Amino acid sequence: MNILICGVGGQGTILASKILAESAVIDGSDVARTGETIGMSQRGGSVVSHVRTEKTSSPYIPKGQADLIIAFEKCEAARCLPFLKPSGKAVVSMSEIKPVAVSLGVMAYDSKAMEDYIKSAAESIFLDTDTLAAPFMDGKCTNTLLLGAAFGMGFINISENAIKKAMEKLIKPRFLDVNIKAFEAGIKAVSG
Repeated sequence: MNILICGVGGQGTILASKILAESAVIDGSDVARTGETIGMSQRGGSVVSHVRTEKTSSPYIPKGQADLIIAFEKCEAARCLPFLKPSGKAVVSMSEIKPVAVSLGVMAYDSKAMEDYIKSAAESIFLDTDTLAAPFMDGKCTNTLLLGAAFGMGFINISENAIKKAMEKLIKPRFLDVNIKAFEAGIKAVSG
């Protein structure tokens, strides 16, 4: 499995990638590699995490080889589509965090065009994570909610038990219960 997780700094993309890699190992994968490309990761910069659960010499997914994109923001999903294979899938947050160039008026942010582009390139699901994640630490569990949605759609070939065990290992105990609830809410959001 080659999974690309993309978003902007501060959204929890790196934790999500660590959870997936650790859960793959718990589930018996011989290899789980991760790599990140980070730009201004503290606030607003693009963050892309690569998770690979196959024998490979590189932690980075080549263009056209990702099985799945989990996107925490629409513009980042559109930006990362060249990594997706023709049969790839995408789980995309409807959240909009506009790049600085848009705020400065140098670029436009056409939400509808981005959605159409993503839909044309991948079997995709779009989630209103601002609403769905709001009950969980004021929306700070979007990462585990999106993992739950991807799992619930059958896009992640890792067991639920392994994902929860990885969360137990990687998330601080005081935040674990709310993150598990967010993961389960993500599953529920796509199963109805």
